[in-house]
Amino acid sequence: MSENKSNNTRPLVGLLSNVVLIRICSAIMFLFLMIGHLSAYPWSSTHNPQESRLVESMKSIDFVFLGEHSTYWNLYFGWGLLVAVLLFALAAILWLLSDLASLAPRRLGVITGVISAINGVGAYISFRYFYVPPSLSFLAICVILLAVSGRLLRAPKLSAGGEPAKS
Repeated sequence: MSENKSNNTRPLVGLLSNVVLIRICSAIMFLFLMIGHLSAYPWSSTHNPQESRLVESMKSIDFVFLGEHSTYWNLYFGWGLLVAVLLFALAAILWLLSDLASLAPRRLGVITGVISAINGVGAYISFRYFYVPPSLSFLAICVILLAVSGRLLRAPKLSAGGEPAKS
């Protein structure tokens, strides 16, 4: 009977593996955060005359910073594009890092812990200054990676050959 129970839970364990959980976080980062961010392009609203005037003034007011001429719109628009690129990069890094779960679990545990903390800060900033959906996405990634980090940090140390080290 106990053998039957372990066979029934094995597919569930595979679905909740560290690799799968990290890749789920990567997918959330890509689909909800990066694509969601780009869906708000051009990151401004021009539904009424006041908003249109604001955007036009951002495009027309020139200033010099460190000897370079720019407009507020260039900074605003460029920052919006940069955020999308950085979100994509983090999603790709998470996906690629997931392969290290069995090779260097404790080191990956530290990395996922740091990324979890960053996403916790992202959840707060998004909630405080932006919108609830990105806040919830950052929070989900934070919680999942925190759990993965804990599991990875409790993994046994591996020897140079990849086997558990003997103490």
